[in-house]
Parts: sequence; C-alpha cells; structure tokens
Amino acid sequence: TDVFPSGTRVVVFGSCANGFGSPSSDLDMCLQLPPNASLPAIGDDEENNGAAAMAKLAEKLVEVGLEDVDTVRLTARIPVLIFNYPIITPSGEKILLDCDLSMQNPLACLNTSLLLSYATISPQTRVLVSIIKRWAKTRDINSPQFHTLSSYGYILMLLHFLTHHTTTIHGKIVPYHEEDARRGGQYLTNQPLLPNLQRMQQEWPHSPRGTAYSEMREKPKHQSCSMPHPTESSFTVNTYFYRVADQAQKDNLKQRFAPTQSGFDPSVAVLLAEFFRYYAYNFDFKKHVVSLSSNYGAGLIEKEAKAESDGWSVYRQILAIEDPFETFYDVAHVLKPGTFQRVKREFAMAYSKRAIVTL
Repeated sequence: TDVFPSGTRVVVFGSCANGFGSPSSDLDMCLQLPPNASLPAIGDDEENNGAAAMAKLAEKLVEVGLEDVDTVRLTARIPVLIFNYPIITPSGEKILLDCDLSMQNPLACLNTSLLLSYATISPQTRVLVSIIKRWAKTRDINSPQFHTLSSYGYILMLLHFLTHHTTTIHGKIVPYHEEDARRGGQYLTNQPLLPNLQRMQQEWPHSPRGTAYSEMREKPKHQSCSMPHPTESSFTVNTYFYRVADQAQKDNLKQRFAPTQSGFDPSVAVLLAEFFRYYAYNFDFKKHVVSLSSNYGAGLIEKEAKAESDGWSVYRQILAIEDPFETFYDVAHVLKPGTFQRVKREFAMAYSKRAIVTL
C-alpha cells in the first residue's frame, strides 16, 4: 500500500522466532520503516498516522483474501492488526493461521533476539519452556485477558530461576550466591545453570575453561546500547545483552553450560520440579521482583527499589516481573490477588506431583 514508504520491511518476532514456539503458535509480525523515514500525513490528526496507515492496510488485507481482519487494537499503545491467513493443505482442508501485525515495535524484536540467544545456547531450556507453556494452558493460567500470566511471563520466570541457581556435590539445585561460590565447598560448579546474558562479563566466555563465572555490576551504558523508547519519550532503553553472533560463540557457550560439564546432570524432570518449588515456596513475592537485571553479587531486586525508581506499588504483595528492556514495565501487572493465589496454588500442586515422579 502507498501509505508506507519504500523499503518498509516485515519482521517476524515472538514465539515463532524466539526458539520457544510450537506448531500452534501465532505468527507475530511488525512493520519496520526505513531509518529516518516517516509516514505521510493521513487526515488532520498527525499523532494517529500509524493507526490510520494500519487501517488502510487492513482494507488491502481484506481485498487480497485474508480473513477475520480485526482493527479493534489499532488504538493501542502499539497499533496491531489481527487477521487469519488461510492455508489449504494437500488434502484440501483449510487451516487458519492466527496473525498479528504491529508497526514500529523494535522492543518486541529486541526481546525476541534475547530469548533466541537463550534458546540457542540451552536446548534443555527450550524443552522446559515447552512443558511449562503446555502446563499453564492446561491449568487455565495462561490468559492475560482473564488476569493470569502470558507465556512470556512464564519464560521470564524460568530464565530468572535458571540464572540464579546452580548444582551441589549432593545433586541438589540451590540458589547461586557469589560469596558461596568463592568459598567453593558445597558447590560442584562455579557457575549458574544458565548465564545471564545481560550481566555476564564480556570476557568470561573467552577465558580458560574452569575460570569462575562472573557478572557485571551494571550493564554497559555507552551510546551504542541506547535506544529511545518508541512510545515513552522520557525513557531510554538499554539494549545491551551478550550477542551470540556466530556458530563458534554458540558452541562455546553450549559446551560451557552443558549439564555434563558439572558432573551432575540435572534431568528436565528435576529442573522442572525445582522450578515449581521455587515459586511455590521459596520466592518472596512480597519483597522481591522476578528480574534478569539482578545478579548473584547484588542479590534479588526488591520491590522497594522499584517503587523508588519506577513508581511500583509496595502494597501490591503479589508476583511482579520486570521486563528485561522496558524495566519500568511489570509483565505481571494483569494479575489480581485472587488469580495470583490460584497461580501460586497451581505451582504448589505441580511441585507435589512432579516431586513424587522424580524421587
């Protein structure tokens, strides 16, 4: 359509591109305008040019045969078109692929790159995500519109768990703390189950094997890691994370964090049981925030700190999940006290059943 400048691209993001998708995943896409390009004026309301352009595009999608084109979310913070793409199978059956198309959504693409890096270096994490997503859907606690968590929220909870735990010589999975790691003793490894790609020291992957894992106290803040927020003009996004740029880097990190490197190989069943136990009984929801910004040296981020920096409520004593890049945004804000208690009960029930299986 002529309302978008030449060179506009369609980029796939979300579960179809981040390594944690399934055959039933929706197809999430966004339109990326060329650098320094802008939309032509449509009508008198320049602030809503994006929504107006997407509305024009919706008309074109209907013309070319796409089905159930829905424009109800064009007034959202990020305008989104929803439609179904019909696919005819060799047997003649028609299958509808659920599609979402947004515009200028760079943070979604950035999140996709971060999650893809985790999926790339840890196949075991991909299996865990698949099981947790299916569990959450089966237990009916995976619907933000009904005040339960999104799949993205559960993935962040798992990454937080894996980057803050390690294994002991007794075969147990325990929280990973810098002071304990330095003492050695009970720890079989001197690294967590999974690296924190936003905190890991840049030099550590290139150090000799056996060098203790280390994290930065703060993420780099140079200009190349800064991006203006697309909708919040007062917020600058720190885009830094350790990019797994080539096959050699991927293989290096996969080998360093392969379960067999620790001598104790925690099975998927054991990791799953410990994940459920952590959030059912160990994690202090009233005090702490699930975050990838925290590191083992500084400890978990407290809600009081988020109240000071981002205005989060200290009286909302339920699960809070910090977005990795939009750090002012609580991914778990959809939860109500009642639905949070239901989610927590499901974690406890899942742990009790999984623990019996793994014993």
